Amino acid sequence: MPAPSKAMIEPIVTGLLAAEGVRGSDSAKLASAIAETIAQALALLLAQAMVMPGIACTPAASAAPGRLA
Repeated sequence: MPAPSKAMIEPIVTGLLAAEGVRGSDSAKLASAIAETIAQALALLLAQAMVMPGIACTPAASAAPGRLA
């Protein structure tokens, strides 16, 4: 599953900023910067989640069948 892009997140951030009363000539640039940061963070998080191995276990739990460590 790919991370959402900046273009997908920016309208949400713009709406949240407007709902909180953030206004001004640079509010669109602020929304763009926040959306880019969130998109990059999600991309990094998902990249790490896909690389991580399965559940870690002790060597005793992974011993060959019929053999007790």
